[in-house]
Parts: sequence; structure tokens; C-alpha cells
Amino acid sequence: MEIGLVLPQTGPDATREHLAAFASTAEQSGYASLWVSDHVVYPREFTSRYPYAASGRLPDRFQSDSHLLEPLTLLAFVAAITERVQIGTAVMVLPMRNPVLHAKVIASLDVLAGGRFVFGVGVGWCREEFEVLSASFERRGARVDEQLALMRALWSGEEVTHHGEFYDVDGWICRPTPARPIPLWIGGARPPALRRAGRLGDAWIAGAHRLPTFPEDIATVRQAAEDASRDPDALTFGMVNLPSLAPGRQEETATMLREAGERGVQHVRLGVEASADQSAELIGGFARAYLDDLREV
Repeated sequence: MEIGLVLPQTGPDATREHLAAFASTAEQSGYASLWVSDHVVYPREFTSRYPYAASGRLPDRFQSDSHLLEPLTLLAFVAAITERVQIGTAVMVLPMRNPVLHAKVIASLDVLAGGRFVFGVGVGWCREEFEVLSASFERRGARVDEQLALMRALWSGEEVTHHGEFYDVDGWICRPTPARPIPLWIGGARPPALRRAGRLGDAWIAGAHRLPTFPEDIATVRQAAEDASRDPDALTFGMVNLPSLAPGRQEETATMLREAGERGVQHVRLGVEASADQSAELIGGFARAYLDDLREV
């Protein structure tokens, strides 16, 4: 199992100094990846229900009175101060964005990061955020499918002609090309997301609420890959929102990770619940005590 960490993207600890220390400590301690989430602005009040919590509310770190760093800008900063650790979105809400512009931004980021970017994509759940960005909330699954096909074509560095339902590109070229084929990780829990991961993705990312059904979900993704004449053994199966690293809870977190690994989870994204002055010790201590063991799960 590979273990990644959520970068401190929100709130008072999302500072240049803390992010630099956090990313450097994570890389030096042997974590596999560093991840960001994706929101752009906050409404006065959410009316859309957050589907990954029983309460229907976003996690407490996403509050309208705290600042939230834009994900790709943050990853560009982290790429500049690290050398080996993977960096990625888990997940970016692609259908509320322009795929031509973001193909350019992501290719540039991957080149400058030396081929370390992982593109986690989801269809989104918050209608209000789509509306403020003048993006249609309807048929966003079909839009994602077309966006991904168009972005991959643009990443070839060759002339692209694409006439689709949502986008029209006639003979345009996007360079630089990424440093490697960018890994595409598909997030979501509904059956269309699982099938999309099998058809198009290099990985499927689930929320921790899917842990009880994870083996069955894996089978669905694998079957979709086979139906698309793709190799299901080449897929990675990841998970987010497992219990976070926190002082006094390291063994509990390690136990949950072992249980997740037994159910087929291969890569996890862990939050870190610690103040800026505690996080380095927590991240390093957990790595020294558990990472080698967990890599064998």
C-alpha cells in the first residue's frame, strides 16, 4: 500500500512557510504523494448536499470564513520545493472548467514538476459552485468523458481537431507536452463513475464510506475495463477520507489502513489533524513507526 497526505490547503495553517515545511517533511519521510481538494469559492450557505458524509455537510476545514488555496497553484508551489513525491488532485471538478485551458495548465505543471502530477477527476456535487462559474450542472458526466478525450488529444502535442457535443476544436496545438502520460484517477461512488474509471482511468478513488463494499466495487471497475478491452490488472484502487493522522491516534490509523489494504485498497490519502508546530513530528513519527510495515500490506 502507498500512503499519501492531504496538503494543508485551507484555514490558518495554509501558509507559505507551513506548506513548505509540510511538503519537505512528507517527502523526506517517505510518503508517496501529496494531494489537494477542489473548491473555488464558497456560497453564503450550501443548499447542495455533500454526498460523502451522513450529515450532508462538507468537512469542517471547508468554511466560508477561512481561506482556501486554489489547487493547481498550490501544487505548482509544492512541485518547486520537492523532487520525488507525487502531487495530485483528489479530485478536481473538471466539468466546471474549460478543458483546453486546463490541458495547458496541467501539461505545464507536469513538465515543471518533472512528471510527478496525478490528475484525479470527479463530476462534482455542488450545483451552486457550477452556477457561479457559469458552467452547466446538467449532463456533467457526459461532459467529463468528452473533456478527458479532448485533453488527452491536446497532450499529444499534435494538431487536434475535435467536434463534439460540448467542445469544438479545429486544428489547434497545445505544447509543451506532459513529461509522461499523465495518470488519470477517476473519483466517485455512483455506478457511472466506477464504469468511467474502468473505461478511461488508470485508477479509481473511493471515499472511505465505500470500504464495506470495496471488493464488489473493484469488480465493477475491473469488468468495465475488460469490456473496454483494457487490462484490469493495470488499474490502481485508492481511497480518501480514512481516519486522519492525529496525535494519540497513530495506531488506530495504522489499524484502519491495514483493514483497508485487506479489502483491496492500494493507495490512500490521509488528512493530518495537527497544528503547524505539531505536524512535522506527527508526520515523521508515523512514517518511522508504520510506513515500512504498511507498504507490505
